[in-house]
Amino acid sequence: MSSPTDQADVLIIGAGHNGLVAAGYLARAGLRVMVLEQRDRVGGACTLEEPFPGFTMSPCAYVMSLLRPEIIRDLELHRYGFDAYVKDPQMFVPFLDGTYLLFHASTQKTIEEFRKFSARDAEAYPRFVRFFERASEILNPILLEEPPSVADLAARFRGEDEEIYRWLMFGSMSDLVASYFESDQVRAAFGGHGVIGSFIGPKSPGSVYVAWHHAFGEVNGQKGMWGYVRGGMGRISFALAASAEAHGAVIRTDARIARILIADGRAEGVRLENGEELRARAVLSNADPKRTFLHLCDERELDADFLRRIAQFKTESGVFKLNIALKELPSFSCLPGTEPGPQHAGSCDITPTPDWVQDAFNDAMRGELSRKPYIEAYMQSATDPTVAPTGYHTISMFCQWAPYHLKDREWSEDVKNEAADRAIATMTELAPNFADAVIAKQVLGPHDIEARYGLTDGNIFQGEITPDQLFSLRPTPECARYRTPIAGLYLCGSGVHPGGGVMGAPGHNAAKALLNDWATQRTI
Repeated sequence: MSSPTDQADVLIIGAGHNGLVAAGYLARAGLRVMVLEQRDRVGGACTLEEPFPGFTMSPCAYVMSLLRPEIIRDLELHRYGFDAYVKDPQMFVPFLDGTYLLFHASTQKTIEEFRKFSARDAEAYPRFVRFFERASEILNPILLEEPPSVADLAARFRGEDEEIYRWLMFGSMSDLVASYFESDQVRAAFGGHGVIGSFIGPKSPGSVYVAWHHAFGEVNGQKGMWGYVRGGMGRISFALAASAEAHGAVIRTDARIARILIADGRAEGVRLENGEELRARAVLSNADPKRTFLHLCDERELDADFLRRIAQFKTESGVFKLNIALKELPSFSCLPGTEPGPQHAGSCDITPTPDWVQDAFNDAMRGELSRKPYIEAYMQSATDPTVAPTGYHTISMFCQWAPYHLKDREWSEDVKNEAADRAIATMTELAPNFADAVIAKQVLGPHDIEARYGLTDGNIFQGEITPDQLFSLRPTPECARYRTPIAGLYLCGSGVHPGGGVMGAPGHNAAKALLNDWATQRTI
């Protein structure tokens, strides 16, 4: 039972989307919920800002697909301003020889695009799509459940599906793509799919799983699609916050946590940096595992071996983000024009050669900025004019790699500008007007992402989503199922199953774990 001195039944550290999902479910269950956010706004890395007057941008998150439809339904997000639409074409890939490839929402239209380069590749594409569809049929049912053990997971793949398991757990995206396609253009187009947000290359084992992690979602019931949230990705978080508040949750911003209060091995509240102490029956941490255990907990309350393994949880990041205001859309040499067209509607992937992404990763492995970075660019203003002043546009450039740990140099404004200049120059190679179209830019290196959004090493997933850090191993076996070695302390962020992206599943699952635990305690 709650103590009369408790400010809430549950305190949630962090108003990122997962913390807000947990708040929504717990508030609907009738609990007194308080969410504590260190910044002046909700959303964490999935919020909205105005980096330049009149331009609304999501500083980190930029497109949606992974947000579970069950969460959208249960928390009634459409009632609170959430509105998404499928981007079509899904992806545009320009090549240096003046050709290009468009991936449409329609598989048949994409097949015809492939046919420009190879009849064999056109025939292979439906089988390639089916590979990922089948993986989703097997894995999607566990997204909103506690993670299976690695052994139980393997048992789900029987007969011909064992080959899918082999590829997902041990294969490289480079090898998988080569096993289906022959043309350089098609192989190049898939170069970035297995590395997004990760410190691995397309030739690294586990990159097939990273590709699947970005392929299991849906938008408005269309499976495997990606889309935009009208007004920007932060609208998801704003809708989640409104939904939770409508059911009684309290959200406090500018409330930075100094310490999780622990007594007799149990979490009993938090202390804010201003000295205020708040008490509750349970604490859910949406902070990443390293920040939760290594910074917010007293190390004397935890086993030294456990802390060592948390410290070894892989969080290295090479992501940097450019948010740019444009006076006109890029005009690509292969498909000219500054009026909104198919080349501007979806993602623009800068992977013009089969080795482009691997070469960029090899630079990072040496501790260097990628000379020619992998870029995934989005121009939401081309289909949603609400995000920019009339006649102007936005472009969100998600770039890899700029290692958190550089060799023989430290991060500085000069280093950030060097990374930005390389990305802009790379885009200008394919769209000659681009550099001159830039009127303002915001550069977020991995240290900025860490400092602003509390993500250790700037890792957008709170930890690598490679197979060695998934399911019952994420982040360690002791806390993979949301409970932790500290009684009453739960993890609800992307550092637990099923991992990162704007999915909401970790928040849902942690709330479910807490409710199940309390229901069991009441029946004992």
